[in-house]
Amino acid sequence: MIRLMQAADVSTVAKIERLVQSHPWTVKQFEEAVTGYQSTVIEQDGQVVGFCILQPVLDEANLLLMAIDPSQQGKGLGFKLLDASLAMLKNNPVQIFLEVRESNTPAIKLYEKADFHQIDLRKNYYPNPDGSKEHAIIMVKACTDDFASLFK
Repeated sequence: MIRLMQAADVSTVAKIERLVQSHPWTVKQFEEAVTGYQSTVIEQDGQVVGFCILQPVLDEANLLLMAIDPSQQGKGLGFKLLDASLAMLKNNPVQIFLEVRESNTPAIKLYEKADFHQIDLRKNYYPNPDGSKEHAIIMVKACTDDFASLFK
């Protein structure tokens, strides 16, 4: 089941984030995301196993954060969550942007499957645990056929 995130989900979502990110969001940031953004969760057997946080801005949206619990990855849940979360956007965005670590091949493949395309590279953007930096791939999904042709 995919639904809007509630305050009661924050501790579970923050735990998932800590499992997958070297520099995770804080609990306070997730608390603010419940009301400040379009935040969704996916449940499996009554347990939250993933989340997606989108920021609608005028006729666009930004995918700020998304994660699936490592024990549930590889089951197609990420695509289901992303697809449903984008469909729930109420501002009918013309385009949706995201940034992803250059080394995060599974996420890049997921986003490409969802019709996102790379448009730029942000050099030395993400910090690594060893103090080095990693490039961010900037991707966009065009949400109308006319606009989509610009990115093909």
